[in-house]
Amino acid sequence: MFIVKGKRNVRVQEVAVSVESMNRSDCFILDCGKGKSILVFMPPGARKMEKFKAIQVANEIRDEDHAGDSEVEVVDEYSDNMDKFFAELGSGSWDEVPEVSEDDEQSDLQHKQETKLYVLRDGSFEEVSGQPLKQEMLDNTDVFLLTGGRSQVYLWIGQAASKEEKVTAMSAGEAFLRGGSFPKNVQLVRVLEGLETAVFKQFFSVWNELDEDSQYPESRVAQWKIDDLHTENRRRVERAGGTAPGFLPDDGTGEKTIWRVEDMELQPVDNQDFLFGGDSYVILYKYDSGSILYYWQGSKSTTDERAASALHTVRIDNEELDGQAVQIRVVQGQEPRHFLRMFGGQLVIFSGGKASGFNNVNDRDEYDEDGVRLYRIRCLSKDSRDSRAEQVEEKSTSLSSDDVFLLESKDNCWIWRGKESSEQEFNVAEKFFSTLCPGREFTELSEGSEEDGFWEILGGQEDYGPPEYRPVFPPRLFHVQKMISGRTRLIELFDFKKDDLVEDDVMILDTGREVFVWVGEKSDSNEKEAAMKMAEEYLDTDPSFRN
Repeated sequence: MFIVKGKRNVRVQEVAVSVESMNRSDCFILDCGKGKSILVFMPPGARKMEKFKAIQVANEIRDEDHAGDSEVEVVDEYSDNMDKFFAELGSGSWDEVPEVSEDDEQSDLQHKQETKLYVLRDGSFEEVSGQPLKQEMLDNTDVFLLTGGRSQVYLWIGQAASKEEKVTAMSAGEAFLRGGSFPKNVQLVRVLEGLETAVFKQFFSVWNELDEDSQYPESRVAQWKIDDLHTENRRRVERAGGTAPGFLPDDGTGEKTIWRVEDMELQPVDNQDFLFGGDSYVILYKYDSGSILYYWQGSKSTTDERAASALHTVRIDNEELDGQAVQIRVVQGQEPRHFLRMFGGQLVIFSGGKASGFNNVNDRDEYDEDGVRLYRIRCLSKDSRDSRAEQVEEKSTSLSSDDVFLLESKDNCWIWRGKESSEQEFNVAEKFFSTLCPGREFTELSEGSEEDGFWEILGGQEDYGPPEYRPVFPPRLFHVQKMISGRTRLIELFDFKKDDLVEDDVMILDTGREVFVWVGEKSDSNEKEAAMKMAEEYLDTDPSFRN
């Protein structure tokens, strides 16, 4: 029998098969043996995360320890198998189960202190690490000892460990127990590499199964994963698609209203396709399923303007939309796919700010005196709606081999094609040209075949950057926890699944490309507000390219 217990980091630990080991605030898993049921006891006082974990581990026990030849049964106040549970237990009844157990937070702390990994060196065990434990810490050429409770200690034997270590492992483990503060009845469980039980695996933050049936070495299999076939597309998405390529709630044809921050207040914007990098904006988008509030922050906008855009977004959500809108911060150059589709693939981002604003594309003398303008054209996909043009500094170092650029001077216009750019981006550049340079003609240039006049307009030929590559980060899940002191902190959950989302809590999910604040249906409004601030701080302090 196993107890499933914990407030933040739920753990599983073997206990004596007796009603005396039970309580009404934790979950228990009773493994009735080969070919028999696995009973999961879920009292009303158990936490939701404990119930989720109990089902997860019970399923793993069924699949791994019973080879699928068993049935998982839930035992709670609504089921009719309570008598069966205590019959299999061999004693007791519901009335004999104690009301509460030890405090979960104190238990979490104790468990963290008890969970440690040791490696066998010269006949004795040396500490390797405490929590969090990672699977890669287990070297198959060694023998390891894992402590994680008072009832069992695990002895993990690597397949490539020496014969001497395998022979002396058990005696070294017993000596370790005698030298520690373990109870006399603690069990030393031998675990062979590749035959780890579900209970053993749950001590590690992530556990990946190896495919033992593969006829190829791991070094060859890795390069033929289906996911790797999309490397080229992923590179294009990462450089051109912004930080949330997966966020696409509709086709972008809903109703949008744009305001610009002027003197810390919001002023409506007439031209719906132009933004300025020296300003910050709030955009309300309404569609059939609800509302989205984007606050777009130009790379040259002031700190005060950026803060004002965020405050106005919260105000509009609370005062006009009953707090039901999705709030999304967008930084210039990292526009999500849905954001681009709101503009129908016609978004133009100019340099300059409010003072250089204009209503007609031909009114330019206020923000560009010499008549030279350079635009970078980027397209996320074969759909032209996933496109944007962004004005950049008119010099050769602004060029990049994986993009298309539009260069305009008083006398000539060029569309320059980088050698790593796509045909789709060139087609999109032609459309932007008709908007940005109406009534004019352009010369097409491919990288490496430029004419002298092109370089003269850019101030001379200089080296420019190679194609832009960005790393892909693993997903992370954080629980927003309100402390007794009133402070808020993030608790990271490892090896998480959808079941870890609890309706009375607020969570922050970092997918690697985008950050979501998930608000549980029964969560506290103060937690939501604190979570939004912490999510912004989380991104602001990220040392990578993400922002």
